[in-house]
Amino acid sequence: MKKITIFISFLYLALALCAGEVKVFHTSDVHGFYFPTTVKGQTLGGFATFAGYLENQKKPYLLLDSGDYTSGTYEAKKSKGAYSVDFINELGYNAVTLGNHENDFKDDALLKNNAALKADLLVLNAEDRQTKKYPAHIKPYAFYDVNGYKIAVIGVGKEFSSTSKYIKINKPRKLLKKAVAEVKAQNPDAIILLIHDSAQDDKHETAYTTVKLTQGLGIDLVLGGHAHQIIQNKKAGNTVFVESGTALMGITEATLTFDDKTKKLTDIKTEYVLMDNAKIKPSKTMLAFAEEKLDKNMEIVIGKAQEDIFNKPGTINGGVDSYLGDLFCDIVKNATGTEIAVINSGAIRTSLQAGDITNRVIEEILPFQNKIMKVKVDGKFLEKFVRKSLKENSSLFQYAGLKVKYSFKNGRAKIIEILVNSKPLNHAQIYTLAVPDFIANGNSEGYLFKKVEDKTVYSDTYLADYFIEYIKNHKDGIKAPLETGRIIKVVK
Repeated sequence: MKKITIFISFLYLALALCAGEVKVFHTSDVHGFYFPTTVKGQTLGGFATFAGYLENQKKPYLLLDSGDYTSGTYEAKKSKGAYSVDFINELGYNAVTLGNHENDFKDDALLKNNAALKADLLVLNAEDRQTKKYPAHIKPYAFYDVNGYKIAVIGVGKEFSSTSKYIKINKPRKLLKKAVAEVKAQNPDAIILLIHDSAQDDKHETAYTTVKLTQGLGIDLVLGGHAHQIIQNKKAGNTVFVESGTALMGITEATLTFDDKTKKLTDIKTEYVLMDNAKIKPSKTMLAFAEEKLDKNMEIVIGKAQEDIFNKPGTINGGVDSYLGDLFCDIVKNATGTEIAVINSGAIRTSLQAGDITNRVIEEILPFQNKIMKVKVDGKFLEKFVRKSLKENSSLFQYAGLKVKYSFKNGRAKIIEILVNSKPLNHAQIYTLAVPDFIANGNSEGYLFKKVEDKTVYSDTYLADYFIEYIKNHKDGIKAPLETGRIIKVVK
């Protein structure tokens, strides 16, 4: 028996010696969260923590990001995304791609940030509007030698939320097929797709998921983002799909295993690693680097929350609206005097934790500089807008002054009832809505508003300022609204 045990041990050792590994570390949708954030009592994230984690990893490895790194916090906004590039450079990323928020600070910042990146900027669907070629500092793919293995990384970006005069982001389907063929001609040992899109993004009426996009192309590993999902070891055919959440609260560690003799890729395993500040010792070098960029005015307390006010849809019994979405819509409806207030669920980025509310907390919850527009639509349009926004267990929008009951079957929502301020929706009646200007102007999930003509900017007040005023007026602290469950999915 002892001899058999020794033989098996030698066999495992021999197999291990015949196998080679490539480690890949992946982030996405960091959105300027350079510093740790507290979530349900846990302190998570921050570049110093991530750097500390990487200091304990064996080099060489690949470090990749799927976009939306420049916009989303005060320091990111203050630097117009330049600080994000500084952190990417300091940490030594190999490659990044462009997310839809990379042009939030307009063209001058976009071009400057692209030029400052030391990492490869991979966007196969980027086009210079004048030359019709790849823009400066951008290429479709790159090859990396890691532990003697040739790894190809192809990049796919997302159409910008704010249109660029210089860079156009095209639909990637045909371009990706061509790029994969070119890459395969150079005999890589593995092909990785770095893309700012999701395997299960039902948030933005996406025409295709990354699974559909890559079907049959022979890509080994897809590193996605955009939908702020955490996805690990999802397989479609021989392709593995990964997404790493948001705000650097966690990262993906992927291990590619090869047969050393044939160099054939034999396995891919991925793991989501929480960037828990209680368990990971931060890098001293990165702590000092981050400290230089911290704006201490963001730590000033402006009020408090008496309880956790969650942003996650579906936390209300029987409803797919969220406490924080309902509260914010109430605030806007009262401030504007409109019949209905609407906010896109994606505009509210995090939940509000019980305790002190600082300027940074507000910035993290509502980072985008949107104003309110008054929009007039008839009831027929309103019903279509609501129906199109409903998903199986979520809604693209939150409301005040509107209550919805719906069923969901075969991928479609069916309206059972819509009440406007307790009265049944009237198709012929004209309703006044308060809507963030980004949505009212027809962007992203607000595409139906493109054809609406009767809309005006309500004031120069930003969304976050309505929230700040409300907090300051409630000296004893704010709470979740009493009237919730405004969007109910009826299960039949």
